[in-house]
Amino acid sequence: MCCTGVAVVTAVLVLAPTGAAQAPTAPTPGAPGYVGMVSQDTFAGGKAYRVKQLKAMQAAGVTLIRQVFDWASIEIHRGTYSFSAYDPVVAAAARDGIQIMPILFDPPSYLSARPRRSRLHGTYPPKNLASIAAFARAAALWYGPNGGFWKANPTVPPQPITIWQIWNEPNLSIYWLPKSNAAQYVSLLKNADQAILAVDPQAEVVSAGMPLSTLPGIPLFSYIRDMLNAGAASWMTTLGVNPYAPKASGVISLLQKVRTALNADGGSQIAIRATEFGWSDNGPGGPYKVTPAGQATQITQVIGDFAADSQSLDLRGFDYFGWRDQKPYAGRTDFWGLHTGLLKLSGKPKPALAAFSAAANAL
Repeated sequence: MCCTGVAVVTAVLVLAPTGAAQAPTAPTPGAPGYVGMVSQDTFAGGKAYRVKQLKAMQAAGVTLIRQVFDWASIEIHRGTYSFSAYDPVVAAAARDGIQIMPILFDPPSYLSARPRRSRLHGTYPPKNLASIAAFARAAALWYGPNGGFWKANPTVPPQPITIWQIWNEPNLSIYWLPKSNAAQYVSLLKNADQAILAVDPQAEVVSAGMPLSTLPGIPLFSYIRDMLNAGAASWMTTLGVNPYAPKASGVISLLQKVRTALNADGGSQIAIRATEFGWSDNGPGGPYKVTPAGQATQITQVIGDFAADSQSLDLRGFDYFGWRDQKPYAGRTDFWGLHTGLLKLSGKPKPALAAFSAAANAL
């Protein structure tokens, strides 16, 4: 269903006086939204599958799903937004008391900086970085507190979206073509932050999750420093980090280094969220491939470490990648990242599911 009353939104909006993200409350392991999961297949599946998977996730201690909200498919015409593909997922999650953290990502072609010719493979930012404001505002008006979706669906238990993530891995050039640029990303973040907070002043705005990676782009710690130098501390509540590491100890070590870097560069008030990490137990090799028993062990260890270090890290929560193994993407080869699921491709639970459930429900 297209969001009545929000469908047509002009680029003109009243921005919050300061636009600064709200300071979050102290981190509490086990609080709503702390235990997150990435599960694109749940979004893509039919109603019966979606209901089954959400109930299984709830039983496993999941209280938040990190979900891409594809800008290109939502803004169906310039200034006209349809959330009809997302409404069933939001409703089903709300019925199980699970929050959604949208990732606002990938503009429609008429707003994209993607050139007509000589295009590179990957994601381009919008040519006008301020154009994300109208999209972010429309999404917050539809799904935020007192949003149009909840009014239009009074039988759905209200579970307003209050945590928003802006983009994905912009320190890698493949997600910010033609070349990563922290100052440009901060401008995008600022516009999204102001638009969301103008609708919901208490919202938590999370930066894009950023990895420590050798792919072309800007190294993680250089990118964080560049973000802070560009004023990012005023435009986010929480820094997203994708702390992939061969072992749980490496995940925590990386987050500790990020905390130290934030504190040293004027970002001591910024919280952290581990927005994507995981280990594969089968498939092609890679630095994050372990055995089935090893996957379970690493998950148990890292969730325990998150709980123990939440205060020192100022950790808002974590999002495991992912719920179920996936097939190779169309035209692409298999790789370790498609085998990090708690469920096998067949849907059969791995030892990792029991480990995750025990650790998450113990928080």
